[in-house]
Amino acid sequence: MFARCKILKVIRITAIFLLIQTITWVILMGMTTAPIESGWESQDYVCWAAEKGAAYVINYVNVSLLTVVAVVLFALLYRYLKDLASGLALAGLILVPVYGVMNLVCYTMQISLVGYLNGLAYAILGVPSILYGVLLYRKLKKWSGALLTVNGVLCIFGIIGYSAGSDLLSAGTILGGIAFLIALAALVIEFRPGSTSSPA
Repeated sequence: MFARCKILKVIRITAIFLLIQTITWVILMGMTTAPIESGWESQDYVCWAAEKGAAYVINYVNVSLLTVVAVVLFALLYRYLKDLASGLALAGLILVPVYGVMNLVCYTMQISLVGYLNGLAYAILGVPSILYGVLLYRKLKKWSGALLTVNGVLCIFGIIGYSAGSDLLSAGTILGGIAFLIALAALVIEFRPGSTSSPA
């Protein structure tokens, strides 16, 4: 019982950190991308990235740490969910390091390819998001589970849109990010002490 209470607390604290980091990322992204114009070509992005201001550097450090904390959160969710469905939980966990490595590589590259790789990384994380979302839903973490599942589906649609050249489907990555942000808030609420969950 003590171990279960401890994992709930650690998941909640990790979700709080990730929520703060994600909100910070949204704010800094708005500040750093304000100069970007729709007609820019690859060299314009390279020139923009070469002129790194303080907000740009802080955002880079933040999203790198955000990626690490997201990996930790999914590892904790694996530990919490493995007794419910060990095969599905492990299947989700296997893809988490792939997402982590790809995202960290993305944040070290400042070329036009980054958008696609970043979208692909989130699509890969979409699979564990769906698996863990379904399992969380079964453990009566209804909002967390539903929102993580929606995030995963939207991120997968997003990479399909990137690949097919569909602006509509590509928007799935952004919408998935919004769903993930709300899912983090739901995790913070549903993993508070004394929260209800079904037996493992």
